[in-house]
Amino acid sequence: MKIGIGSTNKAKLSAVKSAFGKLQQAFSSGVPDRTEFTAIPTQTTIPDMPLSLEQIVEGAIQRARFVFENIPDLDIALGLEGGVFPLASPSLFGKSQYFLQNWVFACNGEKGYLGSSPALNLPEKIIKALYEEQRELAEVIDEFSGKNDVRSNEGAFGILTRNLLTRSASFEIAVINSMIPFLNEKYDHRLR
Repeated sequence: MKIGIGSTNKAKLSAVKSAFGKLQQAFSSGVPDRTEFTAIPTQTTIPDMPLSLEQIVEGAIQRARFVFENIPDLDIALGLEGGVFPLASPSLFGKSQYFLQNWVFACNGEKGYLGSSPALNLPEKIIKALYEEQRELAEVIDEFSGKNDVRSNEGAFGILTRNLLTRSASFEIAVINSMIPFLNEKYDHRLR
């Protein structure tokens, strides 16, 4: 099986490889023992820091399509995108809630499925930096944590959860969720 990954970020690559290891254990008939991974940087029309659910999802879709068009003979192309979005309603205690979430789009050229990670409520200090100061989360979380290149390591998820859920683990969940419709023969994605 040849898997194309729309990122060269080490946390995302680790997530994909770990997810496919787990998928192989659970669905051995659908995921061969030998899986080849090819990762490339992608281009999208989405801002580097997606600030809406629509942008996050569209970014994942565009990344997977880019991968499918630029790596020959793929079985599956994966687009991975993370970002922040406001919860449309309700506001709690008079304030809107903003969440960090990762999405993955898996496609085989004929079909494609989305999967997401859990969503993590973000502190007001980070939200202000993203929405009012128009800074990127990578820069903000480095400053917030006092570390460098958090995005390639534990990520904002890891910093905020004290590594209970890292960026890689979050993306791993999203990869698994995006692949389930391809692998579970009992999965019925048609509406009845």
